[in-house]
Amino acid sequence: MNEHRVSFRYARALLETAQEAKSADVVLDDFEKVNESFKLSRELRSLTASPVFRLNKKKEIFKELYETLKVSDLTMDFLQLILDKRRGALIPSIIAEYVTQYNKLNNILPIEVESAIELSEDLKSEILKRLTEKTKQTLQPIFKINPDLKAGFIVKIDDWMFDASLNNQLKKLYTTMANG
Repeated sequence: MNEHRVSFRYARALLETAQEAKSADVVLDDFEKVNESFKLSRELRSLTASPVFRLNKKKEIFKELYETLKVSDLTMDFLQLILDKRRGALIPSIIAEYVTQYNKLNNILPIEVESAIELSEDLKSEILKRLTEKTKQTLQPIFKINPDLKAGFIVKIDDWMFDASLNNQLKKLYTTMANG
C-alpha cells in the first residue's frame, strides 16, 4: 500500500475518533506542535524512521517530548500506536492528511498570497472578500512577501494559481510582441 493511502486511512480514523470525542480542534493544535518539532529536528525524523532504534526507546522519547509540549492524551495515544505499527516515518504525511481532511470537513480553504510588498489591510480584506464570494468557503490566508515579483500579487489555492504580477504581465506582452 502506498504512503498516501496509508496516511489517508490513519488520518481519517483519527479524525473520526477525535470528532466522537469532540476534540478534533485539539488534535489539530497538537499536530501543529508535532509537525513543528519534526521540522526543527532532523534527529527526531531519523529516530522515528529508523528501524535500528528500539521501539520502547522511541516511545519513551515521544512520551517525554510531547508531554512537555502538552499534547493531548488522544494525540499521544495515536502517536504511540503509529510507533507500535512501525509507521513512524509516516507521521508528517499523516499530519498533512489530517489537516487536509479537517479543512474539508470544516469548509476551510487554505490560500497563499504572494506580493512584492506588504499589502495594506484594505487590500488584503478586498482580496479575501472576493475570493470568499467565489469559493463559498472560509479562507485561511497566508500572506508572503516576494520581492522578485516587482509589483502585483499571486494567489495560490491548491493547484490553482492566479498570477497578477508585473513579471507575468511582462511575459505575456513579450510573447504577444514576439509572435507578431
